Amino acid sequence: MAARHDADPNALVAARKREASKPGRTKAVGRGSGLTRRVREGIDLLVFGSDLEPKDRLKQAAERSGISDRALRAAMQKPSVDAYYKRQLSAYREGLKAVALNTVENVMTDPKLMTNASGAKARLEAAKITLNEGGSGGLNIQVNTQLNVTPGYVIDLTEKSETIPHFPAA
Repeated sequence: MAARHDADPNALVAARKREASKPGRTKAVGRGSGLTRRVREGIDLLVFGSDLEPKDRLKQAAERSGISDRALRAAMQKPSVDAYYKRQLSAYREGLKAVALNTVENVMTDPKLMTNASGAKARLEAAKITLNEGGSGGLNIQVNTQLNVTPGYVIDLTEKSETIPHFPAA
C-alpha cells in the first residue's frame, strides 16, 4: 500500500514531483495549462471590461465568459494563466499612457489656461510631467541620524597596568 500524503511529508514531496513530471503539466496553452478559451475571455473582460462593477468584477467577468468565478479564481493560480494576466495588464497600462499623454497635451495647449496664473501653473505642471517621463514625482531620500547621550559621571574600571609610563611634573 502506498504511503499517504498527509501522514508523511516526504511522501507529499515525492507525489508533487511525480505530478509535476507528468507530460503536459508545464504547457503554456491549451488543455492542462489552465489557459483555455473561456479563461482567456474571462481575463480579457477582467482587465479591459469597463462596464463591470468594481466590487464584483471577477464574478461578472467569469459569468460573461461562461465559467464560474471559483473556476476563474482557481485558473488564475496557474503560472501560465498568471503570465497571460500580467501581459494583458501591461498592454492595458501601455494603452492608458497614450490617453494620459493626450490629456497632458490638452492641458498644455488649452488657450483658456493661458489667461490666468492658476492656468499657467497647470500648464507648467503638465509640461513637467511630459518632460519627466517617469511620472509626477522625483526621487526623495531622507536620512535621519540621532545620538542620545546622557550626561553623568564616568567611572574607569580598567585595571592599572605597570607598563604605563609616569612622567614627573616639571
